[in-house]
Amino acid sequence: MTAQGRSPSPWQPPHILIPTKNRHHCLKRTCQLALATGAQVTVCDQSIDAWRGIPGVEILHRPDVASLPAARNVLLQHARAPLLIFIDDDTDLASDFAVQLTRLAAQEPACSAWGPVIEVRPRRIQRLMRLGQLGVFRDPRRLTAAPSEKSTRALFGCCFAVRRTMAVTLHGFDCSRRGYSLGEDLDFFKRAHTQGFHMRFSRRLRAYHREESSSRYDPHARGAAKARFWLWLARRHGRKNPATILHLMWIVLAGLSGYGREAGSVTGVIQGLWSPGADRLR
Repeated sequence: MTAQGRSPSPWQPPHILIPTKNRHHCLKRTCQLALATGAQVTVCDQSIDAWRGIPGVEILHRPDVASLPAARNVLLQHARAPLLIFIDDDTDLASDFAVQLTRLAAQEPACSAWGPVIEVRPRRIQRLMRLGQLGVFRDPRRLTAAPSEKSTRALFGCCFAVRRTMAVTLHGFDCSRRGYSLGEDLDFFKRAHTQGFHMRFSRRLRAYHREESSSRYDPHARGAAKARFWLWLARRHGRKNPATILHLMWIVLAGLSGYGREAGSVTGVIQGLWSPGADRLR
């Protein structure tokens, strides 16, 4: 009993939310490590054939859900914990992830989202990103050189934690991003920043992205998806800024340079600019 004679409120663990489609081979390891954190774990499986699962993991079989943003929204509507952890189906969490997140949330009431630095880029790539990512295309995640405690305007989409109140206020993720496309996470964080939500990286949160997607290493598909996302981002977040057209030209040239971490082919970028309606990377 407390000094006031009342019992302390029970600790409610964070809820780990995992969207997946046709990648059951990734899930066992991911879910075992997620369960080891002590958090609730729910998978939204969009595959035609449902994953059999492992004990302790809740499965929402939703083959009717067409896209990654839509699957994340299904998970958001289902979860009720105050702290939500969104991870990709090929992301490994450290065993203390949920505990560290709960401490951060208690210590930082003004902060609404946290995440680890997943990708570290060498200086030459950072220079390219600074030149190519101007205006609406600026992405602070592409300038990370080491784990940090810095505030940021965007966290890595493969692993981030948010207060549920923030995600609900933003009405979740934009389902106009069809298929498994690039950028629905960046759009989510841009809207969060615009509405005044504070986000930051934390060294205390540790995760590893295994990057098991086969499409990730297809230069043509990657280039097309990047170009379609740039066009969509320009229309959604830079429509009233004439400089966005110039910035779009710069980021296309940077993408065509071939020096990026996951460079797209010239033909892929051209196809993406020519046919922006075919926006999907599965």
